Amino acid sequence: MKKWRWHTFFLLITVLILAGSHPYLVLRDFHRQELIGVVPMRLQDTFQMEWIHSVELTPWRETYRVAGLSGMELAETSFRSFGAGVPANFQDQHDVHLTVHDGWITVSGLNEQRDQVLYLITREDYTLFVEGSKWRLASLLPLGTSLELSVKWFPWWYRYVHGLEKRGSEE
Repeated sequence: MKKWRWHTFFLLITVLILAGSHPYLVLRDFHRQELIGVVPMRLQDTFQMEWIHSVELTPWRETYRVAGLSGMELAETSFRSFGAGVPANFQDQHDVHLTVHDGWITVSGLNEQRDQVLYLITREDYTLFVEGSKWRLASLLPLGTSLELSVKWFPWWYRYVHGLEKRGSEE
């Protein structure tokens, strides 16, 4: 009987650990410190933020990756032209590669750890892409919002309470 209890206890603990916390992309209004919503992620999943550069007037895309328990990292950045505010000096970074494909200049291998990243949503062209889903951010929040993105760990059910999936998604 004791053996059965021990196996049941071990199985229960294992299920709770496996079904416990998961990474979520968290969207917050930085100034108001209000939660906008969360998107469930998996380890090594990526998400992208895309917008039109305000000076160059060309598309820009940043790709972030869930980095284990430590949050997220900037994996690569892509843009259509060099100019104001566009990174241009990478020769002193070891694993960084610059490629050009279909008119996009992509800098990959950045692996820059980030606790959070802020975007000032000033126009309607800011778009968030997460594993097949797409959100035009101006449809979720007012223009002028300082959007904070971070990766945090929450229980598996958190998506049903604060999920962004049904709000404005253009899958």
